Amino acid sequence: MNKVCPKCGAPTPDLSNYCPNCGYDLGYTRADVPPAYQQPQQPYADPNNPFDASGPEGKCRGIAALLAFFLGGFGVHYFYMNKVGAGLLTILLTIVTCGIWGIITFIQCIYFLCITNEQFEQRFIQNPTTFPIF
Repeated sequence: MNKVCPKCGAPTPDLSNYCPNCGYDLGYTRADVPPAYQQPQQPYADPNNPFDASGPEGKCRGIAALLAFFLGGFGVHYFYMNKVGAGLLTILLTIVTCGIWGIITFIQCIYFLCITNEQFEQRFIQNPTTFPIF
């Protein structure tokens, strides 16, 4: 459906801002565009973002996974989760096993990335055990 230019009377497309014949400004604004052509108002938000610190403690599983990957042999991911006893035990196990315990912390890194935020909160942050492995 074409509209008519008020200045020269030439037919113009519905969504054009200027008359193709005389160049007259038709004055259409962004609000005149039908809703099907507008961008969504809210950006997509992932409810299970690994770097979302949604729990009451403010700990996110993405940072715990990165710490387990890079510094897992030193138990830094346990210190991050306020499990000091587990961190010290991890250091001891890494020394006793000559670094083999680092394989377990690498598996923990993968596990942190595979579970949901709620499972991470329940199993590692709110869990009263001293040494939560999996």
